[in-house]
Amino acid sequence: MKEEIREAVHKSLDNLGLDIEHMDIRIELEVPKKREFGDFSTNIALILAKNVGKNPREVAGLIIHNLPEDGKSLFKRVEIAGAGFINFFVKELAIISKLTEIERLGVGYGLSTLGKGERVLVEFVSANPTGYLHMGHARNACVGDAISNLLNAIGYNVTREFFINDAGRQIELLGHSVYRRYEELFGIKNESLEDGYEGDYIKDIALKIKNEKGDALLADESNKGDSIAFCKDYAMNILLEEIREDLKLIGASFDTWYSERDELYSPIRNKDNENLIDVILHKLDERGVISHKDGAIWFEASKFGDSQDWVLVKKDGSYTYFVSDIAYHYGKMKRGFGKLINVWGADHHGHVNRIKAAMRALGFDDSYLRVVLIQFVRLLTEGKEASMSKRSGSYVTMRDVVKEVGRDVTRFFLLMRSSDSHLDFDLDLAKKQSSENPVYYIQYAHARIGSVFENALARRVYPSSEFLKLLNLPEEIDITNKLLQFSEVIMDSALSLSPHKIAFYLQNIASDFHVYYNKYRIITDNPELSSARLFFIDCIKTVLSNGLRLLGVSAPERM
Repeated sequence: MKEEIREAVHKSLDNLGLDIEHMDIRIELEVPKKREFGDFSTNIALILAKNVGKNPREVAGLIIHNLPEDGKSLFKRVEIAGAGFINFFVKELAIISKLTEIERLGVGYGLSTLGKGERVLVEFVSANPTGYLHMGHARNACVGDAISNLLNAIGYNVTREFFINDAGRQIELLGHSVYRRYEELFGIKNESLEDGYEGDYIKDIALKIKNEKGDALLADESNKGDSIAFCKDYAMNILLEEIREDLKLIGASFDTWYSERDELYSPIRNKDNENLIDVILHKLDERGVISHKDGAIWFEASKFGDSQDWVLVKKDGSYTYFVSDIAYHYGKMKRGFGKLINVWGADHHGHVNRIKAAMRALGFDDSYLRVVLIQFVRLLTEGKEASMSKRSGSYVTMRDVVKEVGRDVTRFFLLMRSSDSHLDFDLDLAKKQSSENPVYYIQYAHARIGSVFENALARRVYPSSEFLKLLNLPEEIDITNKLLQFSEVIMDSALSLSPHKIAFYLQNIASDFHVYYNKYRIITDNPELSSARLFFIDCIKTVLSNGLRLLGVSAPERM
C-alpha cells in the first residue's frame, strides 16, 4: 500500500515538473498515531517548499491537485494538515484487497531481494571453550542467529561463523587448571592457581582423564609440559562439544567454526612459510604504522582515529589478543565478504574503535564492519539474581534455563529487548502460560486461529477472498494495515540489526487479534462474511508464523 501511494505522489510531482531524484529527496510515508489523521501521512510538501519557492501548504495543494486518476481512486479523501502535511484516507476495499498478496505469497510474504545476494559474514557467540555457556552467551547466540535470519530474509547471502578461541592465555589456564585437579586425584596438593578455572566441571574432566590414562600423565616440574598440553586439548575438545550441543539446544546454527590456532597461528602457503599473524605484522610495518618501544611492538592506532596506540607483540615475544583479532578480520575481508557483522559482549565496546583503526591502516573501508554490542543479562528467580561467574562455575548455565522454560521462551525473552539495553530474564514469568508471558500470548494467537479453522472445517465453512468487501470494521482495516507493514518491519529490523523490532511487532499483531476475536464472531450466520473473516485471520496467522520463524520461535497449531 505504501508503494502505491508513494508512486501516486511521484507521478504528481512529475506532473509538476519536480525531479526529486535529482534533488536526492525521498518520499517518506508515516502511519499517523491517531486515526483522524488518516491511514498515511507525508511531509514531502514541507521538504519541497524551499525548492519551489512556495509555502508548504500551497505545495501540498498542488501535489493533491496533480495526483493521477489511478492514484485518486485509492483514496476516500486527501487532506492538508498543520504546516503542510498531506494525510491520505485510503478506501477500505483498497486496503483489504491487499490481503490476497499475503495469501498468494504465504511463507514468502515479507521477504525481499534488497541484498542482491551480497555475501555477509555474521560472527557471534565465539565463547572461549573454557566452560559452559551462560545467559549472556545465550543472548548473543539468539541475537546473532536472528540477525542472520533477517539478513537472509532481505536477500543477503549470510555465513554464520563461530570463532574458536583455542589459543592464548585462557586456553593455557584451562590446561593448567585441569592438570592440577588431575594431580589432586592422586593426592598431590596444589595451591590455588591465580585466575584459574575452579568449577566442578574442571574436576569432572580431570576424573575422565584419570579413568582413561590412569597415572600416566603424572610428571615432575621439568617435564610436565606435555601432560598439561594433553589436558588442555582434552578439556577444550570436551567443552567445545558441550558448546555445540548447547547451541543446538537453543537453535543457533553455524556454517563455519574458525579455529584461531589452525587458521591464524599455523603456517600458511607463502614463500616464507609464515602464519597469518606474521603476515599482518609485516603489512602493518610496510605501511609505517608500527613502532618499537619498551621492548614491545606497537600499532600506532592513534594515527587512525583511536584514542591511543596498542601493543601487538609483548616484550617476551608473545602475541596480544589484539594482533590475532586484526589477523582474523584481515582474513575475513580476504575471503570476499562484502559486509562483516560482529556480535560482541558489551565489555568489548572499547575494542570496536581499535579494530576499525586497524582495518583502515590495512587499506580497508571500515564501514564494511558493524558491531552489535550485547548488554548483560540478569537472571531473576523469586526476585533474586542468580550468579553468572564463569570462572567459579557457580552460574546458571544456558542449558539449565532452556531445559527449565524451553527453547521458544528462552529465545523470545532474549530477543524482545534492544541489544543495547540490559535485560532482566524473569524465570517466574517465563514459566507462566498466560497473557502475561509475551511469547505465549503470540503463540496462543496463532494456535487460536488454528482452532477456529478446525471448527470451520467441521461446519464446512471455508476461507475465501471473494467476499473481502464485507470486511469494513475499523479493527479489520487497522489490522490489515499493520499486516501490510510486515515487509517494511523486516527490512528495518534487518538493516538496523534489531531483532527486537520483530518481537514488538508480533506482540502488537497478537494483541490486536485477541481483541478482535473477543469482540466479534469469526463464524457467523452469514456464510459469506464467515468466509471473508476466515480469509482475514488466515493472513494474520501467516504473518505471525513468518515473524516467529525469523526469531527462531515455533508457531504451534495447538496449545
